[in-house]
Amino acid sequence: MKKLTQIALTALLVFTTISHAQTQLKKGSVTYTMSMPGTTEEMAAMGETTITINFDETTQATDMSMMGGMMLMKTIIPIANKKESRMTMEVMGMKYEITDIGEDALKNANGLNNLDDAKEVIYDKKDTKEIAGFKCYKATITMNDGSKNIFYLTDAIAPQESASNSKVKLTGYPLEMNMQTSQGNIIMIANKFSKDIPVDAFKIGEGFTKITKEELKKQMGGM
Repeated sequence: MKKLTQIALTALLVFTTISHAQTQLKKGSVTYTMSMPGTTEEMAAMGETTITINFDETTQATDMSMMGGMMLMKTIIPIANKKESRMTMEVMGMKYEITDIGEDALKNANGLNNLDDAKEVIYDKKDTKEIAGFKCYKATITMNDGSKNIFYLTDAIAPQESASNSKVKLTGYPLEMNMQTSQGNIIMIANKFSKDIPVDAFKIGEGFTKITKEELKKQMGGM
């Protein structure tokens, strides 16, 4: 369980900065399925994993559901002040709010669109596919360690607004991502886009116990 929790935390933090994306309505919701092919039994135990990113002009919320809904995780990130980010986890009847997630949100802001560890990106607009109703084109991103991430982007959704100093920034919003991470190969593919977001998308419910990341790891390690 401890390793499964670490995988989930890593995956969610990678995706907390997939956007602040903007449609013409300046808000929306993108739902992805996530897989980690050829990885561990712990990942297999997650079952189907879905990730939904809700965003408007000021805030982004990422919801992850694993193990058939038995494990739920959520991050809420104010775009202008990522130190105020919040994360919750619900697993096996327990509800936790992780109190020291703000710095992780800042450190992981290079996960996707900021790409501080990217060396270059090459676009191939002849290599296209339709994803979630949008025409997308291929982007090959070479990282400083030599690994390559393959994204398919759409220009119909604006890319992230960011203060990052990275030399590589994407021209569009990713609806398919094949990434090499420390936890293995992660593939995310969007299957739904909506211009509307749930009314409670940026809210944390009741009944959560506040806990630090280290305290959470100890709790999960003891299960």
